[in-house]
Formats: sequence, C-alpha cells, structure tokens
Amino acid sequence: MKRALFKPLATALFAAPFAAPFAAPLVALMAALVMIPTAFAQTYPNRAVRLVVPFSPGTAADIVARQLGTRLSEIWGQPVVIDNQQGAGGGVGAAFVAKAAPDGYTLLMVGLNHAINPSLYKDMPFDTLRDFKTVARVASGPLVIVAHPSFVASTIPELIAAAKAQPTSINFGSGGNGSVTHLAFELLKSKTAIDMTHVPYKGIAQMLNDILGNQISLGAPAVASAVSNIKAGKLKALAVTSAKRTSVLPDVPTVAEAGAGAGALANGLANLAGYDVSPWNGVLAPARTPDDIITKVHADIVTVARSKAFIDALQPQGLEPDLMNPMEFRAFLTTELAKWSQLVKASGAKL
Repeated sequence: MKRALFKPLATALFAAPFAAPFAAPLVALMAALVMIPTAFAQTYPNRAVRLVVPFSPGTAADIVARQLGTRLSEIWGQPVVIDNQQGAGGGVGAAFVAKAAPDGYTLLMVGLNHAINPSLYKDMPFDTLRDFKTVARVASGPLVIVAHPSFVASTIPELIAAAKAQPTSINFGSGGNGSVTHLAFELLKSKTAIDMTHVPYKGIAQMLNDILGNQISLGAPAVASAVSNIKAGKLKALAVTSAKRTSVLPDVPTVAEAGAGAGALANGLANLAGYDVSPWNGVLAPARTPDDIITKVHADIVTVARSKAFIDALQPQGLEPDLMNPMEFRAFLTTELAKWSQLVKASGAKL
C-alpha cells in the first residue's frame, strides 16, 4: 500500500476513474506550453533588433553587418540597429551580448577573433561556446598586407629581406592587441624568423590613416577595408593572407605563394607555403534564446545571403557569402578554437 503512494503523479492522475476529469485540462495546458515558443517566433520581431558589431566601422564585420541588417530590416519590417562596441579584440561587444536578454532582440556579428581570444585572454567575462547560440556563418574574405607606396618592399620576399637587414626597424599596425590583424603578422614573423615592431590601434580606420600618412610601415586590414585605397594607388598591396587569391584583387599574390617558388628554400621562405589566415563573420545570440527564434533568424539570413543584391554588395569589397547553419557553425567554431590555440602558442603572440 505504501509503494502505491509513491507512484508518479502522471500515473495517479490518469488512472481510472480520475482520467476523465483531469486528462483534458492537463492535455490542454501541455499543448499551450508547447505552442508558446512557436507563437513567439511568429510575432518576432515586433520592435527594433540590435546587431552588435564588436569592431570599429569600416571593418569587414561592420560591412557585412550593415549589408545584412539593411536587408533583414526589409524582411522584418523593423529597424536593425548596428551598434559598434569595439575593444579587447572583439571581447567588449561579445561580453555585452552574452549578458543581454535572450529574446532575439540583441544579436552579435562575430569574426575570427571570437575563436582567437580564449587563447590570449586569461580572464574572459564569458565562455565562447557556452554563453552563445550559433545562428549562421554569413561571409568570409581575406586580409591584405598593405603599405604606403613609398615603402621599401613591394613583395613578401622583399619585406622579409628588409626586416632581416634591419630587425625591429619596420613597424606594423593592427586593430588591437590579439586581433586577427595582429596575429597575421605574428604568424608571418614566426614562420620567417624576422622581428618587426607591433603598433596596436583602437580600430582599423585609425591604423589605415597612419599608413596613408606614412606614419607606420604596414598593416593587414580586411580587403574590404583597403580595396578602394589600393585601387586608387594610395596603398600598395604586398599579399593577401588567404590560401588562394581574391577575385577583387586578382594580381595580388598570397603570402603562401612566397613560400612555394623555386627559390623559396634558398631564401628561407619555405615555411610560408602553408600560411593561411582566412577571416570569417557570423551571427550569434545569447545562450538561452529560444530555438524557434534562432531558426527564424537563420532562415532570413539565408534568404538575404543568397540574394543577388547582397552578393553584389559584398563582392567589390573582397567578401562573399559563406553560409553555415547553426549546427555547422557551432562545429566549425569548435574546430577554430582548437586551431587558433595551437597557432597562438606557435607564434608566441602575447598581449
């Protein structure tokens, strides 16, 4: 008799003769609870959505976010507000979104630095995977190593030779300590045993202004940030950082090509053959955002990313749609975390 007192509540409620009085109300309640997320998704969004970009205006992440936001606003009939919150290699904006209400009204446009930061910062205020839900990878595009037209080197082999001839005399700028624009050079230094001086900035725009003004020697902004000045002859492009050339600058070789030539071994450039820094951008949401909202936002991003207008807007900037769904993007991000942890250690990069 005592054992019967501990039967599960559901069994007790639905056991005859009580099934008839209790079953219908409980089934109705359960059905209503199941319908809540779906109803929420059907009304989303009914106000402005904030898309946080943890980098300065003019960066690849900012360009992708603005092109995406404009077109999502058209689909949703609600404003998509771009909010630039740069700092700590993208960590400031990411921390803000990690703590935001998980209702779909605060999203984050991340870049490759989201996978790099855990290897550089000891005390991050969020967990790169646990505190976010992946929504979609959106686009990708390489960096380009640029210099003032008067700079002594016009190719990567010439740069390496100049750096070896006068160690630390060549300085390079970046969008901040630990940023991908910083680590692209650290990887180059580690593979060629050269020494150059790092000059961190608060954003890419300020760095580019100083290269244009011949105040610093080099930088590696996204192609999107530099292509107009390259084509105008105001900047000299030495190489792109991806494994293959970009269609927007077809005559600019890759860094890896410098390590693949016949004289690469003799000139100590053979290690560059595997050089590849290929930044990407994608959208995340706070961890507890309802799955129905994630599904809707992803579907609408796909609609935008496959549109001719979006593709045509990105391509002249050296960017192209590079889609992944939430599960694919999460798996990719996990792989990127491991990859960059190894590269940061190998490069010796420190904040």
